[in-house]
Amino acid sequence: MSPSVVPTRDDLVARLRVRFADVPAENVRRCVDDLWCCCTHLGVRPEERTIERLAASRLTGVVRGGRPPYPDGRPAPMPPGSHATAKRPAGARTPIGM
Repeated sequence: MSPSVVPTRDDLVARLRVRFADVPAENVRRCVDDLWCCCTHLGVRPEERTIERLAASRLTGVVRGGRPPYPDGRPAPMPPGSHATAKRPAGARTPIGM
């Protein structure tokens, strides 16, 4: 990574950390680094404005995707289809014998 890119990336992370204070700082940095690497891998020049827009979009999804805490402390319900499957007996095998 060239030295001229580091201040730009650090400034971008700092701005996004202010906007997304609920997201841990390491997650914001990882998001920016991931997008930077993806652009480079795809042969697209990683411009600060583009990376900031993409990162803001991803981080908005992270913030909105979090389950709201319940005031009485009970756990949030699991989404449909995510509950544990029925337990198999200890000696049961799969159809292909594994």
